[in-house]
Amino acid sequence: MVDRFAVEQSVFEAAEGDPARLPRRLCEAVRASVSMDAATLSLFTDTPHRQLLCATSEAALRLEKLQFGLGEGPCVTAARTGEKVVVNDLHQDLTGWPVFGPCAQDTLPDVGAIYAFPLRLDARRTLGAVDVLCHRALDPDPDVIEKGVIAAHAASQALLRTYQETVEQGELPLWEPVDILDSYWGPTHAAVGVLVVQLDITAEEALSRMRARAFGTDRPLPEVADDILTDPSGWCAAAAS
Repeated sequence: MVDRFAVEQSVFEAAEGDPARLPRRLCEAVRASVSMDAATLSLFTDTPHRQLLCATSEAALRLEKLQFGLGEGPCVTAARTGEKVVVNDLHQDLTGWPVFGPCAQDTLPDVGAIYAFPLRLDARRTLGAVDVLCHRALDPDPDVIEKGVIAAHAASQALLRTYQETVEQGELPLWEPVDILDSYWGPTHAAVGVLVVQLDITAEEALSRMRARAFGTDRPLPEVADDILTDPSGWCAAAAS
């Protein structure tokens, strides 16, 4: 039987300290609760406004980039549905994600299993999601999965509590990994904004078009974003033709 209190306590203890380092401590606490090798934490995970807060390893960062670039994967599904997603062997047929599955097997050869847990606001809404990765494939273990669900829920409570406390003090926590955002998420979000204005479309449609161009040309999403930011009128004209 899983000791719920012990799992929650380990996460809440990890939440104590410098607010700027909170996402990494929460990632480590959730990762440790399920004895995995790495973790990621993101907000608004299934929307164009997705915000990476932490990736504890290079493999975890590659997983984040892949899911954001494709708009599908365990983390996206967990955030969208509010339910846990368990992939015990990444190198089996992942029929739920026709694009993510083959791409993950190609770009994440060092990842065997992925568990994704939603960060719940309440029974209906999610704040984001946390992924935990293992370098090897895993056998299903209900106790381990339950620990992950409990730890992720505690992590969402800790995130909200710290955010509310810092806002009341007139400061926002410096959660963003600025160097990573500047090289990947930042340009993409900026390019989405350009397309919204230039083409009079929603952010969801803008990001979908960018993802389609990136996938169709086998280029990273930030390269497509750079094209848009460099010559927005030309890109939009080409896209309309």
